[in-house]
Amino acid sequence: MSQPLQVHSSNEVRYYLLATPCEACGAGPCVLHAVVPGRTPDEPALARATCQACRSGRILSFVSEYAPADADSPCISPVDEPSSVVDLDQWLGLYYQLHDLADRQEDPHRARQMTIDAALCLAEALKFYGDDELPAESAFFTEATLSAFREHPQNFPRQLLRDLQAKLPPTPAWPK
Repeated sequence: MSQPLQVHSSNEVRYYLLATPCEACGAGPCVLHAVVPGRTPDEPALARATCQACRSGRILSFVSEYAPADADSPCISPVDEPSSVVDLDQWLGLYYQLHDLADRQEDPHRARQMTIDAALCLAEALKFYGDDELPAESAFFTEATLSAFREHPQNFPRQLLRDLQAKLPPTPAWPK
C-alpha cells in the first residue's frame, strides 16, 4: 500500500475519491463506503471505496489530525491551509458538479444538503488564494489541472469564486 494521504478529515478523503480518477479504469468516481480507524493513534485509518464505473474496490490509507466531533458533519477542514490532495481545479469541479446536481434535485432537503456541500467545496478552493486575484501555479497538482488554469485563467479569479459564494448558504462551522 502506498504512503498514507495527509488529509484534514475523512470528509476530505471522500472528496478526494470523487475528484480523482479510478486507478483501475481511469474513470470513476469512487464512492466512499466505510472508514476504518487505525487501531492506535499512530496507525493510519483506511478508507474503503468502490468505483462507480468499473465497480473495482479501492482502499486508501490516510492520516488526519482532525476529526469532527459529529461523524455526520459535512465539514471538510477546520484550518485555513489548503488541501494537499485535492487541488484548486478539482475543488471547483466538485463545486460545479454538486451545484448542478442540487439544481436538478427534486427533494428539497437533499437539494439543500448538496448546495451546502457545494459551498464547502468552494470554501476549500478559496484557501488556495493568497493576496493575489489569481492563484499560484502550485495550487494545481496535476498537468491536466495546471493546463486548465494556463489555458483558461479567466475561470479562476478569486472575485469570481467570491461572487459564487455570495449566492450560497453559509457553510457550517467545524464542530467543537
